[in-house]
Amino acid sequence: MSKITKKQQVLNHFLKHPLATPRVVSEKYGMALPAVYTLRKQAMHEYQERNATEILGPQIDEPQVVVGQAKDRQVGGDHYKSMGVQPWDVVDTWPRDQRIGYYRGGALKYIMRMGSKDESPIEVAKGQHYIQKLLEVLNESE
Repeated sequence: MSKITKKQQVLNHFLKHPLATPRVVSEKYGMALPAVYTLRKQAMHEYQERNATEILGPQIDEPQVVVGQAKDRQVGGDHYKSMGVQPWDVVDTWPRDQRIGYYRGGALKYIMRMGSKDESPIEVAKGQHYIQKLLEVLNESE
């Protein structure tokens, strides 16, 4: 079994904890601060590449309305997807104006709390997910 180098340990730490400060990581692993900054930059680039599609969705040049896909995914876990009846299934039985208000409020909640509960990109992605669902409701035939 090969031993994980200190450099790889630091990279793995930043990948697992992208908001960790270089000073704390430097002290934890006994590595010089300039080297930790370099590794953090490398890890952040890798973290962004790994998570860009999940967090931001597919990158497109022109605005595009995605219809019928919000329920097929979940941002930040699978706790709703594993339920027999998801909360959105219940909300979707409500009158259209109530659904619009619910999804607007959900988007606002995640944008307003950005960075206070989960990492900011995750919060924004959750808000984006609600906006996607709101667009689906707005595009329904009345």
